[in-house]
Amino acid sequence: MVGLIVVIVSISLATLIFSGPLENFLPQGIGLILFSGIIITGLISLCSSYPGMIAYPQERVAPILAGIAVLLVESMKGADPKEMFSTVVAAIAFTSLVNGLALWALGKFRLGALIRFIPYPVIGGFLAGTGWLLVRGSVGVMTGLHISLHELPHLFDPGSRYLLLAGLVYGLILVGVSRKTHHFLVMPTLLLGGVGIFYAVLSATGMTHQAAQNAKWLLGPFPESGGWTPTTGIDAFRAANWPLILNQAGNIGTILLISIISVLLNSGAIELSARQDIDLDHELRSAGWANLLVGLGGGTVGFHSLSISRLVLGMGARSRIVGVVAAILCATMLIMGTKTVTLFPRIILGGLLFYLGMHFLIEWLYDAWFRMTRADYTIVVLILACVAAFGYLPGVGVGIFACIILFLVNYSQVNVIKQSLSGLQRHSNVDRPSRHAQILESSGESFHVLQLRGFIFFGTANGLLERVRQRADAAEQSPLQFALLDFRDVSGIDSSSVLSFVKMKQLAEQKGFMLIFTHLSDTIATQIEKEGLVQDPNGSFRTFSDLDHGLEWCEDVVLSRAGLEQTEYDSISVEDQLREALPDSVDIEKLINWFEPMDVEAGHVLIQQGNPATDLFLVVSGKVTVQVDTGMGNTIRLRKICAGTVVGELGMILQEPRSASVVAEEPSRIYRLTRDSLESMREQAPQLALAFEGYLTHLLAERLVHTTRTIQTILD
Repeated sequence: MVGLIVVIVSISLATLIFSGPLENFLPQGIGLILFSGIIITGLISLCSSYPGMIAYPQERVAPILAGIAVLLVESMKGADPKEMFSTVVAAIAFTSLVNGLALWALGKFRLGALIRFIPYPVIGGFLAGTGWLLVRGSVGVMTGLHISLHELPHLFDPGSRYLLLAGLVYGLILVGVSRKTHHFLVMPTLLLGGVGIFYAVLSATGMTHQAAQNAKWLLGPFPESGGWTPTTGIDAFRAANWPLILNQAGNIGTILLISIISVLLNSGAIELSARQDIDLDHELRSAGWANLLVGLGGGTVGFHSLSISRLVLGMGARSRIVGVVAAILCATMLIMGTKTVTLFPRIILGGLLFYLGMHFLIEWLYDAWFRMTRADYTIVVLILACVAAFGYLPGVGVGIFACIILFLVNYSQVNVIKQSLSGLQRHSNVDRPSRHAQILESSGESFHVLQLRGFIFFGTANGLLERVRQRADAAEQSPLQFALLDFRDVSGIDSSSVLSFVKMKQLAEQKGFMLIFTHLSDTIATQIEKEGLVQDPNGSFRTFSDLDHGLEWCEDVVLSRAGLEQTEYDSISVEDQLREALPDSVDIEKLINWFEPMDVEAGHVLIQQGNPATDLFLVVSGKVTVQVDTGMGNTIRLRKICAGTVVGELGMILQEPRSASVVAEEPSRIYRLTRDSLESMREQAPQLALAFEGYLTHLLAERLVHTTRTIQTILD
């Protein structure tokens, strides 16, 4: 059954390609396609990583090869017909060689996965365009006419009209029955039944074989010496007009693209149907070798068939023997020669081509309507229209261009802003005294923090510019002081988007706010520097290693603008610190006596990650850093503790091992309270201990409020 289908499809494709002025060479053309079937079907069946794989000369690329043949023949009008034939065969063989080399190279270097980046609508448009060309070609096979605008009126001549009508009816029967049932016997039965009914009608009407040939119901008559010989491909290479062949590079490239896509998609679909892993790169290599051998003999492109491989799977005949037997049947038909070919009715071959074309058109024009978005469906129809009007190559170009435009439009609507926060919702990991925190709280709305994600190009970058502009112009909010853009989750930017960032800097200069970029990768930093976005200590643009350090710098600027000198918020007496936090009734002097004063140098470790928590510290002057050792030789800063704050209190209260280390960032004055001292305070001065523990509780509650506010903002 598989062999019968391969033989009939091969003959149909040959009649499609070798038509019109080349019709006298149809026996040689059929021989070339049958030879292709022997190699492709047999070799891929034996070499595939899946034992039930079936491949044969492909109907998907045959319309393009037919188009190449038409263009070559039109360019050689007046030339010797044998030279025309040789040029067409050489073009087909050259396409097979290029195709084979490319498939083999992709498999060899395991690059098959790259083709999966071709947009799905473009693939659909390719196949729909193939369907149209098959349908158009089938009309020529049915009537024996070379279809063109000049020949169009002849389709309605009495003889051609009946041929066309009979072929279309048979093709529509194939389409209708195949959509109703997928039984593996359907196609062989319809093909054999169609041939049987044709000859029954021929017998009933008394029409002879010769009369049927004269009326174009049968192929032929052909010269007795016609047929394929092993020297056909070599002779064609010698006699071909190579400049004309090379002019078809665009169409040859289109065939290559379709072949690669089809091998990968068909193999992947068979993998799912058979529930068996298939090595896609191995399939590319096996298809490559098959096409290289076919090209040397003058044959046509072929590769894996999804429909026939599924038929074999459905029959339970998952065996390499199926493909080998099919190849033997092709060889038998090749040996039997011209007389056997003339037994095939045109309407059966044309109807089969019509069915194959309609299969693609129905799948991508009707079925696709219900499963694709309207934008993707429009691209499929656009490619089909371009293929029908201008050919495959313009259709390919228009389709890819349309997909790029659609992608840009859709991606520009994707929100690249992961989070949009103010200084009330996102502040630095720096613990500051209460009065400093109050100043920052009152200025929180003047911060505009945008955490970005994804890839930024000119469309999304312009959206960011407008977002910052709207915030800068918002009269109902506090005047904008800082616009911070965090690039931590940005994969990259294109060169055109940098222009929007340059305009954003100009906007900052006009509106009087600071533009700050954080967490720039080396690549992005280099891109923006080339356009003049360079950090200027006295200007309106700065960059920082991460958002935390960027926010810290902005907060320091706010405190400085509030009239606090640097030394003032880098140092606060322990008396003032406790007096600010505790009720007036608390005796601050007695409380201080329970603490141990310490003067430490930069780098001194106050708390070691993993050690028992036995004390807490009041930072009176200087700064300390809370950091975590990642275990890979790196540390991550969690918080920065300024003068007037407490560190280590949570671990001491919970009596759990330290979860992070605390290191002095600069020479600092520290007051230490041990757990033993706190226990003694509870016994000897319970009211004092209660007041201090109330202060710690209030401090932890404030931190919890800030954390909860940030989490709620992220969830919203």
